[in-house]
Formats: sequence, C-alpha cells, structure tokens
Amino acid sequence: MANTILITGATGMIGGYLIRAIAVRGDKYIAVTTNPEAAQRKLKDAYRIAGLKDIFSLSGERIDVMINLAGSNLGSKRWTEAAKREFYDSRMNVTNSLVELTAKMEFKPKLLISTSGVDYYGDTGSKDMYEEAPPADSYLGRLTNDWEQAALKAEVNGVRTVIFRTGFVMAADSDAVKKLLMPVKFFVGGPLGSGKQFMSWIHIDDLIAMYMYAIDNDNIRGIYNASAPNPQINALFTKHAAKLLKRPALIRVPAFMIKAVLGEMSTVVLAGRRAMPKKILDAGFKFRFEQDSNAWKDILRQE
Repeated sequence: MANTILITGATGMIGGYLIRAIAVRGDKYIAVTTNPEAAQRKLKDAYRIAGLKDIFSLSGERIDVMINLAGSNLGSKRWTEAAKREFYDSRMNVTNSLVELTAKMEFKPKLLISTSGVDYYGDTGSKDMYEEAPPADSYLGRLTNDWEQAALKAEVNGVRTVIFRTGFVMAADSDAVKKLLMPVKFFVGGPLGSGKQFMSWIHIDDLIAMYMYAIDNDNIRGIYNASAPNPQINALFTKHAAKLLKRPALIRVPAFMIKAVLGEMSTVVLAGRRAMPKKILDAGFKFRFEQDSNAWKDILRQE
C-alpha cells in the first residue's frame, strides 16, 4: 500500500533525491516549506505543498512517514553570532513544529526520520566514534545534540523516531563536492590543513537507501551514524578524486589560511572524526559504496 510521506527540505539536494526515490516506490509526498510559492514551481509532482506557518493544517491528513531535512545551510555565510542563531533556530523551529503536529494528529505517523550530522562528535582524531558518545563541547556539538533531542520527543506521541547523523554526502550535484573539487580542477588542489583529519563520508545512493530501509523496517529506531564503513583522511580523499580527474593534489592549504578565510566555519573541514556505522550494519543494512575511491568513480562518471 502506498505511503504518504511529509518532507521538510524537499527543495534541497538530498530532498531532491528522496522525492525521486519516493516516486519510484509509488508513494506520494507532501512538502512543507518556508516558501510555498517557489516550491510550487519546483515540485510539480507534490501531492500537497504547505507553508511552515500553516503546518497544523495537516493535522487531518493521513501521513505515514515524516522526513525532516530542513535547516539553513551552514556553508551559506560566515558564522557571525546572528548567523549561528539562524542556523540553530531554523532547525529547532521546524523540528519542534513537526513534533507538535504529531501530538495534534488523530492518525499518527508511524515514523519520523530527522537528520543530524557527524559534527556532533567534534574533533576526535583517529578514534572510532559510535552513537552513544557524548556531544562535543562546541557550537556544532550543541546544535546537533539539541536538534536530535527535539526530534526524539516525537516518541512520546507514539511515533517511531530515527535520526541519521550524516557524514559528507558524495553526490555529483552537491555544492560541497563542487567546492572541494574546484581547486583540484584548476591544478591548485591538495590537503586541507594537515590532511590527516578523518572524513566520515557517504554516497548519496547509500544515504537514500538508508532512509528507505528505515521506512521499511520497524526495528530501526533511535540514532544511527549515516556514514560509510571506511572513513578516509582528507589528503587521500582529495587525492583519489584528483587521480580520476587527472590532476595533481599536492598544494597544501595551511590551517591558518583556512581559519582566516572561513573563521569558525573552518572547524567543519579541519576537525576530523571517524563516525562508524556499526549500528546500522548490525541492523542488516548493506552499503553499495564502502570505499571513497569507488564513490568518486561513480559520481565523477556522472558529471
């Protein structure tokens, strides 16, 4: 039987892949957005589009699954105090509204999937990180932890809740991937900072498959690392892409220069963590892309 899936952040990169996967399954989706007019132009196949301000008008809908991807882009601007408040509020306000909606609904969704990030762990070097670890004492550590705890409140309303702490998403049309590859393509690419910091990454196909797996398997519940089984150090991650592009990757960008340009945002690229997906693997999920070199081959082939 077809599902009705509510999605916040449907106009984003991951949202686009998700709605295509939903269509393949024969399900339909409702998009909740801060800009319904723009979404109407982009999401022609949506069953319904609702503004965030009107989210409680959906309380009478039969919604099987909620997927929460909404949040202001962390890479869109320099991290001033005002920007950090915007990043935080954009996530908390949408998540709190979704949880409040589940409380008002007569027919409860069977599942809420909410996104988070591996930046939860902070800079943990070469240590393997699992879901039970505490959050980092940092801006991103506090943001992701508060975001997760807000989503988990849906459990009180009888809604199975899943949170995916997502790594660096590898997709051909990802802005983050394009920014990473641009200096490589112009022969000035190389390691960022020491280059020894570990990157937890995931291919977009595996990420979307993980969402579908959570929908189809009632035993998936709680927090999971959504990252491939083999994190890679930054220097080799970039080198593997450069090799396929037939470019060198020898010009190191010093940490002080990255900090000068990006400010506090530099922690996203200079901090390293090895977020391990043992929990989702133990639940029976299988990755298509376990090595970053194979993931690069796939997404660069698509360019």
